[in-house]
Amino acid sequence: MKRPIRDQIMWPLMGLLLVAIAANAIFSAWWMSTRNRTALEARQRQIIGVLEESSFPVTQTVIEKLRQLTGDELVVWDTAERRVVVGTLPLADLSAYEFAEDSAAEQQGPPRRQTLGDTRYLVRVCRIRGFPTQRLAILTPDHSMRKASRDAIWPPLAVGLATVLVSIPLTLAISASWARRIHSLEKHVETIAQGDFGLELSGGHVDDELSRLVQSINSMSRQLRAMREQLIQGERTRLVAQLTAGIGHQLRNGIAGAKLAIQLHESRCHQVTDTSLIVARNQLALVEEEVQGLLSLGKSDARPPGVVDLRLIVMTVRDLVSLSCEHQQIELTVLVEDPPQSVIGFTDGLRAAFLNLALNAIDAAGAGGQVWLVLKSDATLNSDATHCRLIVEDDGSGPPVELEESLFESFVTSKPEGIGLGLTVAATVARTHHGTLTWSRSDGRTRFELKLPMSAATKTGV
Repeated sequence: MKRPIRDQIMWPLMGLLLVAIAANAIFSAWWMSTRNRTALEARQRQIIGVLEESSFPVTQTVIEKLRQLTGDELVVWDTAERRVVVGTLPLADLSAYEFAEDSAAEQQGPPRRQTLGDTRYLVRVCRIRGFPTQRLAILTPDHSMRKASRDAIWPPLAVGLATVLVSIPLTLAISASWARRIHSLEKHVETIAQGDFGLELSGGHVDDELSRLVQSINSMSRQLRAMREQLIQGERTRLVAQLTAGIGHQLRNGIAGAKLAIQLHESRCHQVTDTSLIVARNQLALVEEEVQGLLSLGKSDARPPGVVDLRLIVMTVRDLVSLSCEHQQIELTVLVEDPPQSVIGFTDGLRAAFLNLALNAIDAAGAGGQVWLVLKSDATLNSDATHCRLIVEDDGSGPPVELEESLFESFVTSKPEGIGLGLTVAATVARTHHGTLTWSRSDGRTRFELKLPMSAATKTGV
């Protein structure tokens, strides 16, 4: 059976409060009754002590004054005549009663209880000085004791009841607040369980266990979304690799045939300086590099990695795109640091990745634009360089805002004739080499940076 957390909190707390109030009232009643009885006995002994040491006669006036001061009834009993001499109670009511003869024992011990008429009293008897046959009886009504006990019980009982009245709505409000937070957390977890990752729940303004639990679940949701995106991207890349593998092999065969035909033409015509043939060879080499990049998608290279000269890669890409830049009147700038920059990896993959970034920059810059190819290390910021950076910049308008979050996904492109695999190839190569591919835009330039780690061997120039 479902038990709401509000009931689990409220009812035990209410029961605990009620038990505490009842225990407090019972203890207060017992304590005050004990104190009242002790005070009564002390008062009775004090009255007896005063009367025993006094030399004045115990008259009706005296006992009336004592009654007004103490609230007790006083009776002078003559044991010889067996009658009441004076007293604050009606004499007729006392004619049928007889007080104890041995007052010494009663004076030192606890008072005895005696019923006179309809009232029960605590009675203590003492001798009267100068009157051997007379006894003074001090009678304290039971109802005054009970009243004192009730007066002692009501304050803690009233405070307890007020505490309950305040605690009930407060407990209801607190438990309802917790219940709402837990219910929203339950719905949020159900949403995540149904596969809707990435949604985040507010933890509230109170930094408590529930708030930290919400933060942990939000973090889990973000991680699940990232993992799902990685799985989707990996599956998409695998499917793309399967689709492009067959097409790439056919294209590579066609490129090989075209290159062979150009070589035969050159051998027959002996016109090795013909610019049209140079352009044709350059375009075939460019297409071949792009095909090689497509074939590298989702495919692990069986060859062991080696030392890759990044300067050579930059110069090769420059040679491959220079004719396209000249044709479109794009200003191509190459900036390479003097120290040799090398990494451990695969030359074909890195060259294909850098070429795709350069071709995208050329398309983005357009006719009359500017493109920069940069190779640098982080040694300018730190003498112990750990990474190399292949950077491509252009002064084009940059990617559309709606594509900024998904630039590196397959088939994402803003070009009508594009297929959206260039950046996918570059991102795949970056991950293969334990590097990163990032992009940014500032000062009217779009910047793509391929950051690659340098091994210990490359740092020493091997």
